[in-house]
Formats: sequence, structure tokens, C-alpha cells
Amino acid sequence: MLEFTSKELTKIQIHEQEIDPDNFDSKGLPTDIHVVMYVLESKTLYDAVRGYTKVDIFDAYHDKLKPQNGSVLDIRSGYGTIRPNLYGKIKTGENDE
Repeated sequence: MLEFTSKELTKIQIHEQEIDPDNFDSKGLPTDIHVVMYVLESKTLYDAVRGYTKVDIFDAYHDKLKPQNGSVLDIRSGYGTIRPNLYGKIKTGENDE
């Protein structure tokens, strides 16, 4: 499991890590949930992440995975059923308190 510091989470919010994308229930989640597919230690893993843009998500994951010889393979959107402004702001490392 990837560990992010609050400084690394300034633009994204990790909702759930190491999910099964085929059985991921996104009902009740905001539409800005993305599923990130990445490779780490020869394992393909999936995380559910909120972010303002895919670039924000890619940057956070790329910076975290590169030193560990991992890589981002895909970032998919189209999940969730609730408008993000009705769900609440993205909780970043700066405003979690």
C-alpha cells in the first residue's frame, strides 16, 4: 500500500486503496472519484481517488511511484453518482484538521 504524507496530498484525496475495480461500489460517492491503475513491485493495483484534475492525481502518484520503480498505467473517471459540490470539498492534507 502506498503511504502519502499530508504534504503529498495537497490536491488529491485517497478514498480507498487496493480496491477491486470490478466490485467497486461507487454509488453514494461524488462524480470526481477516479480509479487509478498502477504497477508496484510487479503487482497491478487500483486506488479510488478524488482529485480536481487527472493531472493532479497523476502528479501525486507518479512522484510517489517513480523512486520505487512503479508506474501509473491508467486513470479512469465516470464513477460516483453525487455532484462533488453536494458531497463536500476534497479533504487534502492541509484542511483535514
